[in-house]
Amino acid sequence: MFANIFGSYLVRKNIITEDEFLTIKMEIDRTRVKLGLIAVSEKLMTEAQAEEINMKQQLMDKKFGDIAISLGYLTSAQVDRLLSLQGNEYMRFCQSAVDKEIMTLEQIEGALDYYKKENGFTFSDMEDIKSGDVDRILPLFLPDIPDGPFKDLMALTFRCINRLASDDISIKRGYTTLSYRTGAVASQEIVGDYYVTTAFSGDDKGILAIAEAFAKQFFDEVDVNALDSVGEFINICDGLFTTAASLEGMNLNLMPPRLSKDPMEINGSMIVVIPIFINQQPLDWVVSLGKMTEIKEN
Repeated sequence: MFANIFGSYLVRKNIITEDEFLTIKMEIDRTRVKLGLIAVSEKLMTEAQAEEINMKQQLMDKKFGDIAISLGYLTSAQVDRLLSLQGNEYMRFCQSAVDKEIMTLEQIEGALDYYKKENGFTFSDMEDIKSGDVDRILPLFLPDIPDGPFKDLMALTFRCINRLASDDISIKRGYTTLSYRTGAVASQEIVGDYYVTTAFSGDDKGILAIAEAFAKQFFDEVDVNALDSVGEFINICDGLFTTAASLEGMNLNLMPPRLSKDPMEINGSMIVVIPIFINQQPLDWVVSLGKMTEIKEN
């Protein structure tokens, strides 16, 4: 994720071109492999075992390595070794940019310093971004919102985007509002002891990006099938959240996903809008808090 966040910044500032950014990403992609692929390559797991874990990640909010350990396929030491083989994304970004003679290490460090100052990030914040860890990155881009289940749901959903849809994602600083007008949108409401609505909204390219990334299939247009794919993705995220909450004694229920090709107006006591990019396509991730939230079709 570091490459997407920082690379997009470099393009916006005209430090590198879009083509140069894509060149860096292509170089990074040659060395970025999933843990399951490494495990199979190292003869530590079979392809069937790796696929079994990939399927389980759709049912539980756990990392690949954690599931492999719980099933007895890998030891903690083996997972640590596999992780070390993946490499650090920041360093791979630097190496790719230098190897392709797009930027020098000094230029990269200078641009990072400007990025840090412009966004008001601390040294620790920058270390979190450079880590590429979604759990460390997301809090840096959230507006001021209360701790608790609301943030827990957002953290879980962001992990699911990365694990179940696409790891080619980026994020910009979010904001809060009382009213939000959507594009095409898929949403789902959680009701009970806690009330919250999760939605993804955008133009056709943005909706198709998340629909295709999750379903692993091509859609000709934003139709009921494409929106249903987005709704199913939200349902998996919300289902994981409500299952975990129920173990803590909370009573929560999922309403059926709502799908609309037409713009809608969402009104609520606190609506958080997080601009994200999936496979380079912009999309709004919208989470509305509170029982009084209502969604009106125009």
